[in-house]
Amino acid sequence: MRYLEWLFGLVAIFLLDRTNGQMHVFDCPNDWLLFKYHCYKFVSFPEENFEDARAACNFHGAALLSISTKEEHIFISNALLNLDPYQRSWYTSGTRDSAQDGNATFIWQGAGARFLYDQQYWQDNVDMRSGTIVVYTYATSGYDWTLANTRDVLPYICEISQSEAYRIVRTARDYDYGLSRNDPEEFETGPYFVVQQNSMVVVGRTTNIELEYIANGNPYPTFKWYRGENFETEVTPDLDSRYMLTNGKLTIHKPNENDDAADYRCIVENKFGKLLGDPLQLSFGMLGEFSNVPDAAVNAKAYEGVAIQCSQIQYKPAVRYQWLKGDTRTFVRPEMQTYIFISANGRLYFSEVTRIDEGDYRCIAILSGVSKYTIGTSQPPTRTSMAISLQVQDQAAKADWGPEIQNDFIAVFPQPPMRGQDVRLECFAYGSSTTPFVYKWHRVGRSMPRTASLQDHNRVLLIEDAQLEDSGTYTCSVSRGSQAGDSKSINLQLSAKPYFIVPLGNKHVDIHSQLTWRCVARGNPSPVYTWYKNGSPLATLAGDITVAGSTLMIHKLDPAKHNGMYQCAAHNNQGISFSGAQLRVLSFKPSFLKHPLPRITEAAIGGNITLICDPEGAPQPALSWFRNGALLQSTAGHFQKLRNGFLLITNVQASDEGRYECKAENINGEASSSTRLTIKKAASITTGPSATTVTVNETAFLYCQASYNPHIDLVYMWRFNGHVIDPDENNHFVQELTPIKSGLYIQNAQFHHAGEYQCSAVSALQSDTRSAYLKVVGPPGEPAGVHVDAATVTSYGAQVIWTAGTDHGRPVEYYMIEAMTMFKSNWRVIISRLLVRDAITDEDTKLRANVEHLRPGNDYRFRVRAVNLYGSGPASLPSAYVHTKSAPPAIAPSKIRGGGGSVGDLTIKWEPLSREEHGGHGIGYNVYWRRLDTGGIGGGLFRKGRVDGNYGKFVNLVGDENYYLEYEVMVQATNNLGMGPNSTIETIFSAEALPVGTPTNVNSDAFNGTALQVWWDPVEDTRATMKGKVRGYQINYWAMGAEDPIFYRFNRFLGQVDTGVVIGLTPWDMFYVDVQVYNSAGLGPRSEAFVQETVGWSAFHYPQEVRIFSHGADSVRIWWRGISITYQEETISGWRLYVWTATEDFRSYTAYDVDLVFEAIVDGLEKGILYSVRIAAISAGGEGKKTPTRYFTLGGQVTIDSTMSSSFEIEAKSTRSTSSVWTTVCLLLLVSVIL
Repeated sequence: MRYLEWLFGLVAIFLLDRTNGQMHVFDCPNDWLLFKYHCYKFVSFPEENFEDARAACNFHGAALLSISTKEEHIFISNALLNLDPYQRSWYTSGTRDSAQDGNATFIWQGAGARFLYDQQYWQDNVDMRSGTIVVYTYATSGYDWTLANTRDVLPYICEISQSEAYRIVRTARDYDYGLSRNDPEEFETGPYFVVQQNSMVVVGRTTNIELEYIANGNPYPTFKWYRGENFETEVTPDLDSRYMLTNGKLTIHKPNENDDAADYRCIVENKFGKLLGDPLQLSFGMLGEFSNVPDAAVNAKAYEGVAIQCSQIQYKPAVRYQWLKGDTRTFVRPEMQTYIFISANGRLYFSEVTRIDEGDYRCIAILSGVSKYTIGTSQPPTRTSMAISLQVQDQAAKADWGPEIQNDFIAVFPQPPMRGQDVRLECFAYGSSTTPFVYKWHRVGRSMPRTASLQDHNRVLLIEDAQLEDSGTYTCSVSRGSQAGDSKSINLQLSAKPYFIVPLGNKHVDIHSQLTWRCVARGNPSPVYTWYKNGSPLATLAGDITVAGSTLMIHKLDPAKHNGMYQCAAHNNQGISFSGAQLRVLSFKPSFLKHPLPRITEAAIGGNITLICDPEGAPQPALSWFRNGALLQSTAGHFQKLRNGFLLITNVQASDEGRYECKAENINGEASSSTRLTIKKAASITTGPSATTVTVNETAFLYCQASYNPHIDLVYMWRFNGHVIDPDENNHFVQELTPIKSGLYIQNAQFHHAGEYQCSAVSALQSDTRSAYLKVVGPPGEPAGVHVDAATVTSYGAQVIWTAGTDHGRPVEYYMIEAMTMFKSNWRVIISRLLVRDAITDEDTKLRANVEHLRPGNDYRFRVRAVNLYGSGPASLPSAYVHTKSAPPAIAPSKIRGGGGSVGDLTIKWEPLSREEHGGHGIGYNVYWRRLDTGGIGGGLFRKGRVDGNYGKFVNLVGDENYYLEYEVMVQATNNLGMGPNSTIETIFSAEALPVGTPTNVNSDAFNGTALQVWWDPVEDTRATMKGKVRGYQINYWAMGAEDPIFYRFNRFLGQVDTGVVIGLTPWDMFYVDVQVYNSAGLGPRSEAFVQETVGWSAFHYPQEVRIFSHGADSVRIWWRGISITYQEETISGWRLYVWTATEDFRSYTAYDVDLVFEAIVDGLEKGILYSVRIAAISAGGEGKKTPTRYFTLGGQVTIDSTMSSSFEIEAKSTRSTSSVWTTVCLLLLVSVIL
């Protein structure tokens, strides 16, 4: 073990928090892997050429991979085996040294070191002239080195030292970002799909089918189902009484092809937006009849191969075959007769036929599906053909012959093969059957798929759940002994409906920033993309949204316009798939509530320390540091402000003690947090291991920190219960060895890791030893012997009995009892907290609990969990099923609601009871209603209606004059044994009528070149005027000159509003607008039309010449040449300058608006910072095009990194001169411009 290398080769940046006694180091980010104090990122998408891959790694402060040890090579190879199912080549930083090209020597650019002779891991027979870049490429033994060229587009591997992981600037935001609470159950989220239904084929007869989409969100989303070619028909019980909807589940009773075969889609929605579910196809299988005319006999010669073709039969979607022989109809058994083979094509093959095989054969066709999404009875339809006679003619026996692979093979099923199906490759050879044939398969150039298996004497290669990466060339080899053989190959190409390899992720982004959203799907053929917002397609909108294939760009985020649910749809001729996510545009002042600085921070003299400042804020706050109240510059002595805002202090001295404050500031305000830095000295083992308790499956850390003369070598050794620990041999143990922090991690601790740990710090002069005991505790073990006392079972309860398991170090506090019924296969907690003292015990130490509130008429099984201080243990084995006695329904219908429908309707809806809530047979509902008593009007006795069957809607005609009136309603479930409880009384409205009110004083004005602002006096929101309630207003608009159109365009605005903007118009054009109010029944009368002209275009051009001059110690003067406009453009009214720090995103700009002048003073600037500027003309038509980015600085040393453009010009400004100095910088590496 290389203790000294680990000890002196790495310096970890650390932070000691005295408030909790724990030490924190910079770990690798979540999507980077850690190995031997280095972090590795495997970037599979987007693939890049060599130079772009280098730049992408440099963006993180990392470099392309360099290999320094055999252990590192093995780590990379194993990681790729796990991470790369496509078995591609991966870029490293290894390049051919051009100065030594003739000798094919290589250098690691990332490490600046030449390849060591004994540390090269090339694949066999690599052509050293085939490329210049070292790549990891898959071979049969794993990943080793080959060569590629710089223009090849490949995935790549980035590497960075763990001690420099702070350079990786990341902002991980979730729904809790900016919130004081951390309970995920309290976060409001848009809807999202958990499970989506796949297309389904119904084979045979079935009583019910269930199509289900599972979605979640807060508020919980609503579900709607649609069907048809364009999903134009909403699926409800009103459409067909056989349909039942329960949240996302559509149940179809007695499905049939004529009524139910169609494309279906589920849509989910809550207040944050709407998502479209993947469409599914519901289809029905069919199996025709064999002809009653016998097929002709098959004639064959003895000792030759032959095939019998199954009679023709119509089927959909697929069939599987079996064969019978003789009048006794004995099944043909290829597993017992190795010279016989039944192919998925329906044929019965004989490698060599003899007279014993002569006879009548019958083919059986069994209806089946092509995928796992096929339902039906356990006895699908089957058909048996007429007898097909095999007649064998005698001839002399042949000497050993064959094998010869028959012409039908290699055969692939199903056709065409699709991703996700079980793909079957068949191989069969004719030849002498006296010696068994040996079949072997291999994949040319690649290993066999992981899900591949051999069947039927290796004659069938089955690839379960085949994936696109399983495509390739497969070879079947057949041999007879060592003397004869044959082989054939086939190129397997799988088709695939698109599926996402880079799906959308939720975005929680800053206001006024720019968002680039990408989704990447794979399919065969390659997919094309469409973007949606809240279920509606998106198209490019100049200046706002750009849609380009799989990329969506929103240029300036506005919560009012852009918040919502977005989806990327990928489609090809095999289908369409959706990936959805929520966009939240955030704006709030900085806060240190979640991540304050510690009260005290300790550092060692001569060491390094990083002070972490991690506030929340939107837009992202700017950070500044103060020491004892004085502002610290970005780089001052041994103080350095890192790119992520953290403060690094190197070579810590006693004089560095003091109070350090981090201040965060954005457009919404500011906040600060501070810590006191104290300096410490050391001696011998200053921090030894201490008694530690760890929870099972978590990580424990035992400190062992020695203070010593840095000129003397020191080694740490650990023992567990007297045995030396070797971290290289046991991955549960990881040794941390740095000059500042050392100790032992016990990862994923198990109960057998409890015991005594001893640390020895050993040098050439002396040693010191400390020890401590590790205790591993955890949740209790599973209870045993769970069963039900049959004598205690009633309609609503039973007694469950069990025996306690082990407590695993902490006493059991309580038990949880879970139940499952035959109708719902998920386990539900029915007793969440049964204290041990409340459990009934008897003489044999068994525990008992009376379970109540069961549903009558159900088959139940139970299981038990024990809970202690450290959590819930595993569940026991379930009990046997017991049946509760039938009774009237025990619960009332829920979600009583109503409204809508035609004028004069009172529509009452409720959530039908689930099957396990029926209590018995004959489910139905009594419905009660009466007018709400309002001062003597209405009230009185309830009227009663009846709904037979498990349906959730009742409509009663109350008369046209009773529109939009309040009614009290309740619903009661019944069955053959009686009536259940009534629901609570709910108040609902009868249906609305069409509004009679009309908006007045409609007016309009130009908003910009392509939009109009419209305003009006709203309609009074009363029952008499609205015949209901105002839901919103609709603005209709059409171009002058067109007849009053039938299909005019319109925009709708929700609520009682008095203004709106219509967009997407053409400049310099006249448009009519009118306004209508609407309620749930429809639109009211149209107002008088108003005509308004849009203004012209914004400026087509931008200033072609921009000059920047120094003006003062903190300011510059920017001059530009004006532009000419055409008659199509609006007159320019001024100019807008965008100025921002060049190392930041454009979205951090500060805008300066000026009048019709051609220069402006920009102040408040700082030396040592590179700035960017762009200029645009502004007019009534909007903002014109911006100039290309120009860069300038006031002076000082400027560091430029590869996150910026590949080449640009900098105007270096000096306060001593007004002249311009131009410097061109190529950003291939980090460069500094010193002025």
